[in-house]
Amino acid sequence: MDGFIDELNQAFLTVDLGQGPLDFQIDTGFNGSFVIGAELFELPDAVPQGPVIADLAADNSQTFEAFDVQFRFLDEDVLTRILVGPGTDCLIGTAMLDPHRLELDYGSRTVRLIRNPTW
Repeated sequence: MDGFIDELNQAFLTVDLGQGPLDFQIDTGFNGSFVIGAELFELPDAVPQGPVIADLAADNSQTFEAFDVQFRFLDEDVLTRILVGPGTDCLIGTAMLDPHRLELDYGSRTVRLIRNPTW
């Protein structure tokens, strides 16, 4: 799975959850799977799971709507919970990165997530 590093040196992976590719900023401080901005969320097959209160790094909390989504990730069918929040920000957290290999190359401005062969 490939991604890129933007002009602010933020790393992104491009993931398709079933609505077309979206760029998710890599957030190693986020222990969940995905956050998708509500303005971009278009998954009619997602199963609503109700509101979730999440503690954020800025010492505050935010309420998100949670959905279970099945999609292809690193050549495997996976079922995961995603959080939908305000705006257009999209994050990918450690629940999706672990146990794989994440390569960031600032020189070439590239990002790769390489599947762990034992996954």
